[in-house]
Amino acid sequence: MDATEDPPAVGPVNPFSPTAVARVSEGGAPSTTVTTAAIRDALAHVDHYLRSGDGGTVAVVGDYGTGKTHLAAELLAHTRGATGGTVTAIYLDAPADTFLSLSRQFLGRLSRDTVRALLDEYRAEPSPGVAAPGDTPDGPPDAGRLRERLRAELAQVTTDPSVGTVLAMLLDPATEAASWDWLMGYPPGPGLEAAGVPARTDVESDAVTMMGALALLCAHRRERFVLVLDELDKILSAAGDPGDDTMARFSRMIEIFATAGALLVIAGLPDMLHLLSPDVRQRIGPVVRMSALNAQDVRDFIRRSQLHTFGHARLAPFTVETTEYLTNLTDGVPRRLIRLCYHLYQRAAQADTPVTHLMVREAVRVQFDLASRQDVAADVRRVLTQDGWSYQRDHLVGSLRDLPVDFWVPLEEHGAGCCVLLSESVLKSEEVDALNRRVVAIRAAVPDSEVILVVVGHLPAEFAADLAETFSVEPIVYDPQSFPEDLSGSIRASLRRLEQALGADALTSVRTRVERIQRQQTNAQRSIERLSYQLDEIRDDLRHDLRGPGRRDHPPAARPTVGAALPGPVARLFVEAIEALDQLTGFDRHLRDAFAPPGTEIRRAVEDAAPLRSGLRSRDVQRALGTSMVLRRLIEAFRDGVEGWYAGHRRVPRPGDLGRLDRLCETYDGIAEYLPLFQLDVLGDLAVPGDGGPIEPPERSRSWSEARSVFDGLSDRVRRLVVNA
Repeated sequence: MDATEDPPAVGPVNPFSPTAVARVSEGGAPSTTVTTAAIRDALAHVDHYLRSGDGGTVAVVGDYGTGKTHLAAELLAHTRGATGGTVTAIYLDAPADTFLSLSRQFLGRLSRDTVRALLDEYRAEPSPGVAAPGDTPDGPPDAGRLRERLRAELAQVTTDPSVGTVLAMLLDPATEAASWDWLMGYPPGPGLEAAGVPARTDVESDAVTMMGALALLCAHRRERFVLVLDELDKILSAAGDPGDDTMARFSRMIEIFATAGALLVIAGLPDMLHLLSPDVRQRIGPVVRMSALNAQDVRDFIRRSQLHTFGHARLAPFTVETTEYLTNLTDGVPRRLIRLCYHLYQRAAQADTPVTHLMVREAVRVQFDLASRQDVAADVRRVLTQDGWSYQRDHLVGSLRDLPVDFWVPLEEHGAGCCVLLSESVLKSEEVDALNRRVVAIRAAVPDSEVILVVVGHLPAEFAADLAETFSVEPIVYDPQSFPEDLSGSIRASLRRLEQALGADALTSVRTRVERIQRQQTNAQRSIERLSYQLDEIRDDLRHDLRGPGRRDHPPAARPTVGAALPGPVARLFVEAIEALDQLTGFDRHLRDAFAPPGTEIRRAVEDAAPLRSGLRSRDVQRALGTSMVLRRLIEAFRDGVEGWYAGHRRVPRPGDLGRLDRLCETYDGIAEYLPLFQLDVLGDLAVPGDGGPIEPPERSRSWSEARSVFDGLSDRVRRLVVNA
């Protein structure tokens, strides 16, 4: 087993991976490894465990692309090589889910046959004096004696007698399947219930205990046991900040593995350690931090890669100078380096020339400048609009000889403001000098100004440090996921510093903030209205296209019953989506109650209208209701489009017909993606369950989660059911 990567390009054999994404697989070809300080430290900790048997936890932390998964493969290969394969070593890629899912993955990798073989070895050993009632000391081992022995040994990690009982029953063909299901976290079957195995009360905690129990058996029967848990931060942050229950279970997992004499290696992003509570961090032993590659490491990697591919080590077409330059531009991050080596080798082989500095810069720009300046400028506009800032695009600061700034956010009544500059990748010291000179010119023209640099592409750490000394804040390297939050925070901080420096009075500051809030509200309302208008246009276009040429001059017929033209399962999907939205918002229910029909007690009608009046006083509720109405109209328009498509293609659809269905689904996803569905959570006070009445907070959260699951992925479910109908 080792880290395997994507195959090289077809044509001239390329010794480097185009993706540089390591995977851990059984029997994979050995990959090229450069022994860095991180690898040496991690291997030393594993060797210490193999010699001493002192169980514990080792943490491996590093950013994306720094080689954590590759290191995990090295640890597993080293463990098996050093012990001749006698030590059990398992790799798990942690799911963004629960400990139960992790336990099921663990059992799947360990396998039922391995667990049975482990128990057979255990049963064949001489009994340490533990006997079940009615057993003879020298008689053949049976389930009763095995069960008592397992309970006694597993007492180190669990006091639950059911674990020993079920493990013993796993060896009986009659109860093997039911026992394995129980180990996987499912309720006990009749056979297990007859043996006294009760239903679980805490499946998550029991899953952790089960992993520890099997680790104990593996470590004791086969001397050592190593579990590498990669990307642990996914399971810790699956539901936001980990709560007390998650921390307690993870702490218990660390404690159990140490007690079992097993080695647990956890790998994840640097933030992983910050997610852990202080008491859990104290239980973790050594911390290995992934280190960047230096230029000599890069040269060694290039030579070893070509030795592995061609049978002889060489540096060409790279040179010492270009490897130094390449290392500096990529900050020594392995994934970036390997990807660039792939593209540079391809280009050098095609041109039959050595790799040059210019080729390195061009490759960096092509590979890292994934977004365009126009796209990023649009994102900047969205952030400024959503935050309610007034701004000017391509604003001229200084004289006509100066370049305009991309965005100017003025601080009203002070002649001051904040500039946002956009730049492509900064790869040369001359480009750093040009940006620094531009900041000096801006501040000479407007002394009371702050300047924020947004780099659309790559910015080496060395250049980032130089620019941070001149700019107001550290440059922002564009990342689609974090950019809106980063830019919004930087602008707020910059304008706050300007206000403090200028000594703005409290009244002016308050007025500025109120005006900004009003702009935010206006922009939000305008966005909802624009989405609603677009939905109307889409619905009209769909109806116009689907009526056909012969019917376009006639008025549309009355709308049929909801879902009448669709297969039952598809129609139910749309009905469930609308019902989930109605239950979540409760708006229609309260509106009907407010205008109760004649004969209903007036006082009750007035009381029923009270929650609606109270809720509508909140602008958050108003915005959320607007979002819910747009979502409802989106679902209805999507339903109309699918009905029209199905009416014309209900028999065997051609590939082109399926393409039109795909476009309908993509249209729904594309619009739903921009709806701020998170706002709907504020409608909890209006939400009504099936039997009426307000929803309590825990039920409210569950109701929102269930409703959101209906909206998300609606198009995929609709397409699958329509095609299979």
